[in-house]
Amino acid sequence: MHCLLLPFSVIFDMNNPTKYILLFLVTFSFTQEIITEFVVEEGDTLDVFSYQIPAEYTGDNAVPLLVAFHQWGGNENSNYFTDFDEEANLRGWFFLSPFGGSPNNYNHQGAQFFVQQAIIWLQENFNIDSQMIYMVGGSMGGAGGAVFATNHLDPNFPMVAATASASGILDCERRYWEMDGNNSMIEWFGGTPEEVPFEYHRNSAVFFPDSLQSNHYNLQYTPLYMDFSESEAHRWHAEDLYTLLLGYNENMWIEPDPDPSGHGYSMIDEIHSCDWLSQFSLVDDPDNVNVNLDEPSRAYWLEAFDQISEVEFIRIIADRVNESTFNIHYLNNSEALFLYPSEIFESIFVTTSNNRSISLGLPADDSFSDIQLFQNGSLIAEQQITDDHIWVDIPFAGNYEIRFISSIPPDPNNDGSWNVLDLVLVVNFIIGSAIPDEYEQNASDINQDGMINVLDLVVMVNLIVGN
Repeated sequence: MHCLLLPFSVIFDMNNPTKYILLFLVTFSFTQEIITEFVVEEGDTLDVFSYQIPAEYTGDNAVPLLVAFHQWGGNENSNYFTDFDEEANLRGWFFLSPFGGSPNNYNHQGAQFFVQQAIIWLQENFNIDSQMIYMVGGSMGGAGGAVFATNHLDPNFPMVAATASASGILDCERRYWEMDGNNSMIEWFGGTPEEVPFEYHRNSAVFFPDSLQSNHYNLQYTPLYMDFSESEAHRWHAEDLYTLLLGYNENMWIEPDPDPSGHGYSMIDEIHSCDWLSQFSLVDDPDNVNVNLDEPSRAYWLEAFDQISEVEFIRIIADRVNESTFNIHYLNNSEALFLYPSEIFESIFVTTSNNRSISLGLPADDSFSDIQLFQNGSLIAEQQITDDHIWVDIPFAGNYEIRFISSIPPDPNNDGSWNVLDLVLVVNFIIGSAIPDEYEQNASDINQDGMINVLDLVVMVNLIVGN
């Protein structure tokens, strides 16, 4: 899906928040420059966001990005009434303030898409450090970073390095019942928790009553900063999430001495939270994967396909022993799983504990022509590679080896490359000035007719020219 973003610049007068002066790259000492962009798709304006370029930015080095989610009733300029924009500027960070489609949204799928598009646009137009994308939010936006993190685990797209929450609504269904109903949630999720429970679960950082229908597993590698006041009715969201993740997520901070009253951005210390966020960079390639995916998508080095029920999470537990050895401990609500090893080796080893068959996908390249599937050393299947992606049917739990058969025969002098040295060696075999050993005999007789002759030289020349 391609989006076009249309730019213009505005000056935001801090003394008169309702006044916007259209200017292009002009600043004054008593004003703060806010640059505004629109997300436009096929001629339709979908959303608006604003951003701030750090004063010392030159474009030579990649710099962090701080994304701020507004509170209920806010817009793309509301976050400039906090000190986060000033703090970002002092640190040399970009500052992004998305609207998210509505002043009263609750981090629904559409809002997350708008935020993703805004980040991608900044990455395409400025030197943003993709390993240091931080998020912060207050009240309604307080869970924005955590929710975005749980739904965006594909390293090819923006991911969250760390996030901070001020009075965040982390469990939307719990908050719905705490409030005895919520019209904004009904509007953006398409109904009540009884009518569309999965929409509440997939757009929350956690669903406390049922871990199988909860996103919190996906926060294992996302550092969490949580603040609130003593008087807030839903401060238990943060405290309960902290307790739930303790020992699972190794980087969490929660307010140890809450203020007696207050709510949202007024609760969070901009300097302290930014200091805390700045410690971390993105974890996008962990060895252990334990996730609930709300739809077929990629999580680190795995990608799930063929979701069985669209209103339940795809559950995956897996780990990577080394670059060519993987354990699939659990896969539920999906028929197919794609692996992304760092490179294709001659053999990939997979152990699966699932007591049912799954389709396992792997990338392939031109250097391999066939694959063979072995279980406990016995060949059980083989197939040709016909495109860049291959699928292997794993029939049931067990230990498997997937062997890739090279499409290029071994070279006679065994240096790993077909070149003129191989030709010289084979000519010597043909004229009898050298006698091949067993390896050289097999490698030189490319057409496998039992003889090393001119016909083999013809094939060799084609191999060398082709390389």
